[in-house]
Amino acid sequence: MATDTVTRVPIVIPQPHGEQQDAFVRCTALRQVIKAGRRFGKTFGSAIKASCAFLGVCLNCLGEGCLVCDNTGKVRQRRVLYAAPTAEQVGKFWFEVVSILTPGIEIGYFVKNETEKFIELPGTEFRIKAKTAWNAATMRGDYADMLIFEEYQMMNEDAWEEVGQPMLLDNNGTAIFIFTPPSLKSEGASKAKDPRHASKLYQKALNDTTGRWKTFHFTSYDNPTLSAEALNEIASEMNKDSYRREILAEDDELETSWLVYSKFDDTKHKIPKFTIPDTWPVYSAHDFGTANPAALFVAQVKLPLPPGAPPYLRYNDYVAFAEYVPGAGFSAQYHIDNFTNILGRRKLVQAVGGNVTTEEETRQLYRKLGWPIMAPDISKVLLQVERAIALIEGDQFYVMEHLKEFLRQIHDCMWVVDHNTQLSTNKIKDEAKYHVLSCLRYLATKLTVKQKDRSKGPEVWEW
Repeated sequence: MATDTVTRVPIVIPQPHGEQQDAFVRCTALRQVIKAGRRFGKTFGSAIKASCAFLGVCLNCLGEGCLVCDNTGKVRQRRVLYAAPTAEQVGKFWFEVVSILTPGIEIGYFVKNETEKFIELPGTEFRIKAKTAWNAATMRGDYADMLIFEEYQMMNEDAWEEVGQPMLLDNNGTAIFIFTPPSLKSEGASKAKDPRHASKLYQKALNDTTGRWKTFHFTSYDNPTLSAEALNEIASEMNKDSYRREILAEDDELETSWLVYSKFDDTKHKIPKFTIPDTWPVYSAHDFGTANPAALFVAQVKLPLPPGAPPYLRYNDYVAFAEYVPGAGFSAQYHIDNFTNILGRRKLVQAVGGNVTTEEETRQLYRKLGWPIMAPDISKVLLQVERAIALIEGDQFYVMEHLKEFLRQIHDCMWVVDHNTQLSTNKIKDEAKYHVLSCLRYLATKLTVKQKDRSKGPEVWEW
């Protein structure tokens, strides 16, 4: 009588390098946020966690047996997707998981695709895949029930919001966000609209009381395999800011003051898209330029509020509902035709834009063609910005969430920082490239800023 032959595959799951990494590896919360210093062992820990999920090894006991797995050491196998914004980071993770799973690959039990960087169990949907991804577009086409984002601070938020979150719905999957606190001085590397989005997610998770979220904060010193002497030597050569971020994984709240529009709060001022009623008056603001023209359309709130509008909008608040960034090579008439389409049947109360002293001829051209753009009431840039900040600070100005370019710019626009004192100056860094924000500050000179009447108590306002 024939008997089945069982081939035992000697796969050994590496042990975490210390108590801190062990706590991260064993965590089973559905949402996990890890803030860690360089060389803590984020990638190695992720590889252990991913391999266990793929093999069906219980994370709670790492295969030793516990109440969670009925003392079997086994749980349901999972499909794992690891995403990082750089090929180098993906390569590190790939090396670790291949090293762990090599015994199964060599006997053909698992199939490895080196080009696409995935390891799968043939005939099933169980797989580990590592891919380079930094926004929603680069995340599409995959699915998983364990999703790991590494260097999440460098990714665009839509990687999670638009693609990552929906892919976990079917199996109520796990999402893991790993990051090192970013510096707002860094340029070119991050794809994030809000450079602090990972830090904000960590803070949100830290305040969670449902048990759904779990946070970890690790420094480079928490890796016992690293030489403390070498770390101290490296630290002595780093500036204070880099040391706090790269080694201690600490956010520097001082950097909030480096942002020109630090008072803009996504949780309050970014609102869902809804249809602006034809009865709401509209203002338009314009930044001229052959290469990078821009326009912003803002409606003034009237009551009653339409369906879909946030209930906290007040009478005479302002809502930015359309942005116009067409790129180079179009005529003024082409722009006006598009402005007319955006306006629709609504009434244009006023259009404003351009430098007060140098762009009057351009305004005259638009007026001649039928779009009556006037000069801002205030000529100095800093005073224009101050008016815009006052509108935001007073919770008078809201932006619909689909205005991606506006939101990117408002989260990126910084003051020039004095690198000796680490204090912001009164000069906007690369001011000329923030065309949509120029529209905002031009328009702010025309809008009514609400003032508190202190004599009537702290909650009384007047126009």
